[in-house]
Amino acid sequence: MANRDFFCIEMLILKLLEEEDHYGYQLSQLISERSGNVIDLKEGTLYPTVYRMAEKGYITEHKELAGKRRQRVYYHIEPSGKEHLQALTDKFREVTSAVNDMMAK
Repeated sequence: MANRDFFCIEMLILKLLEEEDHYGYQLSQLISERSGNVIDLKEGTLYPTVYRMAEKGYITEHKELAGKRRQRVYYHIEPSGKEHLQALTDKFREVTSAVNDMMAK
């Protein structure tokens, strides 16, 4: 996460996957709901981020039948994803603390 970023989409996705496996649309809806509809994550942002994290080995996917024929792709966080989440969270807290300190003066 660069210092210019206030938060990282990867961090939010990994945080949800740390709780349980989710499929793409579900991730986007949960981020919207939990952010009080402040963060609206479109599919055009979600899927490239998910694919990039899968390529890096942070997450894996598995398919489950939803209905008679339709399959949903669920994403699962891997140990390297948990480590990455911790690093992103630490950096987020560092940046947030610095911004708070600056705004308090």
